[in-house]
Amino acid sequence: MRRWLWKSFFCFFILTCITGAQKILLERSRASILDEKTCETAAFREQHLPTELYRQLRNQDESSGNTDWIENLTTTMLNGKFYPGRCSSDREPYLRYKYKEYTDLCSFYQAVWKDVRYFPVAADDISFEDGWMEERSFGGERVHEGCDLFGGCGAADFYPIISMTDGSVEAVGWLPLGGYRIGIRSPSGGYFYYAHLSSYERDWKEGDSIKAGEILGFMGDTGYGSEGTKGKFPVHLHLGIYIQTPYSREMSVNPYWVLKAVQKKIRKCVY
Repeated sequence: MRRWLWKSFFCFFILTCITGAQKILLERSRASILDEKTCETAAFREQHLPTELYRQLRNQDESSGNTDWIENLTTTMLNGKFYPGRCSSDREPYLRYKYKEYTDLCSFYQAVWKDVRYFPVAADDISFEDGWMEERSFGGERVHEGCDLFGGCGAADFYPIISMTDGSVEAVGWLPLGGYRIGIRSPSGGYFYYAHLSSYERDWKEGDSIKAGEILGFMGDTGYGSEGTKGKFPVHLHLGIYIQTPYSREMSVNPYWVLKAVQKKIRKCVY
């Protein structure tokens, strides 16, 4: 009888060890998607977060009283291999095996998403498509690292361009590619770049404070030449979003999914 009990205990012990080892291997395998250069990958830069998942993540945190939803966003993206189909909060493998890499990735997602409050054009007849990484030729062979927004009215100086976030003016003035542009650094570190403006709302200076929803200027068609050049393309807003990483001072990410998420959060402006 004792021999039988001993054998049973031994088999149970071996089975437990095997099960534990399998769990560790599975968790390590899941965590292997994450390393210190994950933020540089094309999949991360795509920022593919469908609007419905964005709403679910925000609603979950609001219902629980948790105002910081970025960890759930990061976990959802990792568990969906950056193209998620559902929300997911199981972050244990990343915390256990890739803690620093995970918290760093959270900070990068925070820079892109956390401070965004408004759609960047104060109008409801704006169209845009996912033109991320399409080829461009002016100024040499390059790719499109932003998203273009067009209004139903094709006239310059008609649509107010507003700041999507709080922040401060980091750059303003003319660029040969971007025309009259303004760049806003948000509190979480994201750099929001608004280009091809026809005019500015006021004489912005570097360091000026900005509130989300504040008018920056007006949609135009400036750029692709020396200062004052306009009319070389249709009136539109080029929006770029950039983050700082250990490997890049300004790394672009796709603004399309951010725009889709806040497409209905339109600021009503009187001007």
